[in-house]
Amino acid sequence: MKATLVIPTYNRARRLEALLECVARQEGGALERVVVCDDGSPDDTREVAEAFRDRLPLVYAWQEDRGFRAGQARNMGIEHAVGEVVIFVDDDVLVRPDFVQAHVEAHARLETERSVVLGFRHRAPHFEAVVPTWEQIVAGERDDRVGDLRGAEVHEHPKPWIFVYSCNFSVRLGGPELRFDEGFHGWGMEDTELGYRLHEAGYAIVAEPQARVLHIEDPAPRDPFRCEERALPPTYCSYVRNAVYFMDKYPDDRDLADWVRGDIRWYVLDDRGRWVKNGHENDVDFVIETCRAQRRDDAAQ
Repeated sequence: MKATLVIPTYNRARRLEALLECVARQEGGALERVVVCDDGSPDDTREVAEAFRDRLPLVYAWQEDRGFRAGQARNMGIEHAVGEVVIFVDDDVLVRPDFVQAHVEAHARLETERSVVLGFRHRAPHFEAVVPTWEQIVAGERDDRVGDLRGAEVHEHPKPWIFVYSCNFSVRLGGPELRFDEGFHGWGMEDTELGYRLHEAGYAIVAEPQARVLHIEDPAPRDPFRCEERALPPTYCSYVRNAVYFMDKYPDDRDLADWVRGDIRWYVLDDRGRWVKNGHENDVDFVIETCRAQRRDDAAQ
């Protein structure tokens, strides 16, 4: 079984270089292709990627910079994928030499060709070596949704799709469902919606503890929740609007609606028209209707 590794990236050439150095040291022979999916970077991302062509079976794909379009970038990777499995990672992580093999072996153990494998993520403020060891990874702060299960199995959860996060997961190739919805704009929810759609199509969703990444902290994270934890100004606008878009895609799923409503009730508009948290439960119907109006206004422009 062979795999394609898909890396969406934007303006992080040095981070991408560190990851590709780890990827170039993969063992086990499972890596068939690496696709660097550039979301319109203004830095030397292309040159960094091209420098690895003699060490990796690398494809460089580019799209115009029209805002944060990670889902669309990953779709470019899917279009170039070969083999039986496609693995998605972010551009600001590091991996061990057995990372690709761990994902592939997890799929091989499953009795279905429709499968999603979730890896784990740990965080570190900095990292000086080239390739992290197992001990260095697990010493980092555990930061992924699977950790919320406290040892329970992902497939036993009534909504296993909520654990599908973009920084470390893989899917068996071949199904028409494997494509990110390009109706999502900005940060948030496009990965969870894909997990939902795959689950509804009958894909098994499981966790693989051997497939771990080390996320190196960014001084200016793109994840608003990480900004919040580090006392940086978070921007939740795309997250809240994408959550409403997700819910509206499946109007007959009351469980999904309840999950989204429970999440976005904590948001309110500030005096500049941005979605922020105010520490209180707010009028969730106002949040939903306002987001719908914002999307209609955007579509009309």
